Amino acid sequence: MFTLTEDLTKAFLSDLGLPVPQGLAFVKSGEAARYAGTLSSGAVVKALIPTGRRGKAGAVVLTDTPEEVKAAAGRLLGTEVHGFAVEKIYVESKVEICREFYLSFSLDSFPGQILISSSGGVDIEETHARDSASVIRGDIDPIKGVNKKQARYLWQQAGVTGDELAEVVSATTSLYDAFVKADAVMMEINPLVLDSDGAVSIVGAMLAIDENGLPRHPDWAEIADGSLIASWRKFNARELSVSEANRKIKGGAVRYTELDGDIALLVGGGGAGLLQHDMMLAIGGRPANHTDTNPGAGIEEKFKVTIRAIFDNPNVKCLLVSFNHQQLTHCARKAQPLAEILRERNVNTQEFPIIVRLVGPGEEEAKEILDEFPGLTYLPFDASLDDAVRAAVDIRNAMENVK
Repeated sequence: MFTLTEDLTKAFLSDLGLPVPQGLAFVKSGEAARYAGTLSSGAVVKALIPTGRRGKAGAVVLTDTPEEVKAAAGRLLGTEVHGFAVEKIYVESKVEICREFYLSFSLDSFPGQILISSSGGVDIEETHARDSASVIRGDIDPIKGVNKKQARYLWQQAGVTGDELAEVVSATTSLYDAFVKADAVMMEINPLVLDSDGAVSIVGAMLAIDENGLPRHPDWAEIADGSLIASWRKFNARELSVSEANRKIKGGAVRYTELDGDIALLVGGGGAGLLQHDMMLAIGGRPANHTDTNPGAGIEEKFKVTIRAIFDNPNVKCLLVSFNHQQLTHCARKAQPLAEILRERNVNTQEFPIIVRLVGPGEEEAKEILDEFPGLTYLPFDASLDDAVRAAVDIRNAMENVK
């Protein structure tokens, strides 16, 4: 998932003719102040990071003068908000707000979901916690999408009537069309506002894109270096190296996200990978990372980058390599990259435990490739995923006991 910052999101929506406040991104407070002087109604200064909840963190500042913009920008630039360094700020025209609404679309489950509320704004999470009925949820039909009939019904459920209803229904269907056009997996509009004339404006906007759709959006693909993909924090150098390999090397995919444990996981398949991750946690192991791999051309080179990242993580004390038959990749294509990096890094496999479970075509060849490394544990054909996870945790615990 590639999360766009607000400037990119709003530029996209503006190009589609949707009503967003005038705004630009800046890296210097002086330039931001000069731009604010061209705005007639005051300005809002926002930390430009790919995550929400900025208002609660003091990273959204309302200003009336260019001097206030300069001061606010100076305070925000160089700080950290929700784990992201604030390297840019976004300055946009202040909008009159008479009503605040909340609207989101997401595809993190099936069917996708549309959420709306007539009580939008920075307190939406508290509003939902206090009164869950205040947020209305509906299914997104994978064929029909979100049409005016469904949007009208949901907003009526939220208590919206009259001219306001017509405005938010029209905005909802237009925003859903934008959601689809962007190849998005999540769009959050908070707040969607009405001014005293009843005109709609998109004041807060976030958009997360399916990485597989990036080839259809070359401008976004150019900057999708991984730094914006994890919406909860900025990627580190090791994660960025894997993300860059995914972007530059055509074919299969490897996703790599670091955690705070000490047992590295090079595992395959979304389901099997998550299962092994959860198994490890259940028996007291601490994963150092999560990986998800999809077979295809170029996967060997991507494996090498990922294995280097694993060995570069100073917290890693043990490595589990475990794939199911269903991964449909010749086992030697997984074993060979591992062998090459072990030689490249001169890893002492008698001191650094590595547990391998490779099942499927070419497993005998894979075993031959890895037989040259003494101390490496190559599990037999009938070993289960559970066996592999337990072997890794047991070996890591034994290392601790020796200490």
